[in-house]
Amino acid sequence: MSTPETGNFKGTSVDAGAPNLWHIHENHLKYGKDTDTRVNFAGKTLEQIMAKIAENEPINARYMTTPNQKMTYEQCIKWIEKYC
Repeated sequence: MSTPETGNFKGTSVDAGAPNLWHIHENHLKYGKDTDTRVNFAGKTLEQIMAKIAENEPINARYMTTPNQKMTYEQCIKWIEKYC
């Protein structure tokens, strides 16, 4: 069975993170294909984006257990702080 960490995400390009883990892609942050974790950046300030990420913390916690999950999340947060 395919999981977000082992799933097939060929051809997906990301600005930060990894397609099957935490990633920045097409102006949003998301974990794999889980739309519950999605935070859109369009029309939002850095403060609004970070507030939404903080609001999603209970949902996101399930994807913060492995070293790869934590590493890609941190990469995405750094990207957001730099570019948003």
